[in-house]
Amino acid sequence: MSNHIKTRRLFFALWPTDQVRQSIVEIFSQLPRQIKGRVIRPQNLHVTLHFVGQVTESTKDCMHAAAQSVSAEGVQLNLDCFGYFPKAKILWMGSQDIPAQLDHLHKKLGDVIADCGFKCDLRPFSPHATLMRKCSKPDTAQSDFSLPWRVEEFVLVESITYKEGVNYQVIEKYPLL
Repeated sequence: MSNHIKTRRLFFALWPTDQVRQSIVEIFSQLPRQIKGRVIRPQNLHVTLHFVGQVTESTKDCMHAAAQSVSAEGVQLNLDCFGYFPKAKILWMGSQDIPAQLDHLHKKLGDVIADCGFKCDLRPFSPHATLMRKCSKPDTAQSDFSLPWRVEEFVLVESITYKEGVNYQVIEKYPLL
């Protein structure tokens, strides 16, 4: 008899529209091609609000109910810069100015899911869309772009690993005001 408890790997995120997703891909494709690394598949592009990790179905249900209680404004996010996390070797696209409403959403969501046992990351919130993993520091100095993204909702996403790679599936949506 197995005592294995089924868990799911989850995170809360901002999920781009198809139009924003396509614009991210187009801007990214303008970078020099000598950048080596593992490119994130377009359908997996997102901005993480909170990485939850492995949770049971009852914890997922608790977090879903908590997220439904979040009342926050929609936000205009302007993606206008590339960045690089050297330790993790991640190239990302983000915003030079983080809107106060987005900071508020991040904090409020973290507070309500803490009641379900979630421990918030203590590092400052740095909203970004990961573009590449395992890459050496790219030269993005020539990049000048501005991609407006009107964020109208946040989502709960399940990360599912297959032999071919990872796929992210939106399992719940939460509208913003």
